[in-house]
Amino acid sequence: MGKSAGAEGAVDSAALEYAVVSRYASAPLASFLGRRTKDAEMADRIARAIVKESERMEMSPSLLMGVLLTENPRLEAGTVSSQGAIGLMQVMHFHAGEFDCESDDLLQVESNICHGAHVFRSYLSRTGDVQRALLRYNGCVASSNTPDCHRYPAKVMRAAHQVRRQLLLYQASHIDEND
Repeated sequence: MGKSAGAEGAVDSAALEYAVVSRYASAPLASFLGRRTKDAEMADRIARAIVKESERMEMSPSLLMGVLLTENPRLEAGTVSSQGAIGLMQVMHFHAGEFDCESDDLLQVESNICHGAHVFRSYLSRTGDVQRALLRYNGCVASSNTPDCHRYPAKVMRAAHQVRRQLLLYQASHIDEND
């Protein structure tokens, strides 16, 4: 996710990602998600909510999307896990209403993403480390509710890298149209 070498030296891919989102808003994420679901409205709602919350939480959209895609790769908003985690970001019910989200309904797309982003941001603030925050988000702290939970951070980071790559490719494919 870090830097890639270019003709002028190292380029920060995170900075490029922010530039793409600043320029195109949620369109690149919606395009990416549109290839994963037949529901274009759902793809757009998820993309808009991810961009909104990533800006509020001051984290990269690709990282937040990586969590979502790892938690719910089929993009099924009504999913409830055997552990009781709800929705796209698989948020535990006791977090509902805990944050400044528009709704406490964890089955609602925007509310679920808002709550999930806040939960992850709180773990990141507490630990100061993305890997440890991801482990906490997955419930892999003292006990292991999920088999092989120690693999969770690597899965999220792979998904986030794929998202970032698609965001950067989106910009490259739209340069001629808008410049």
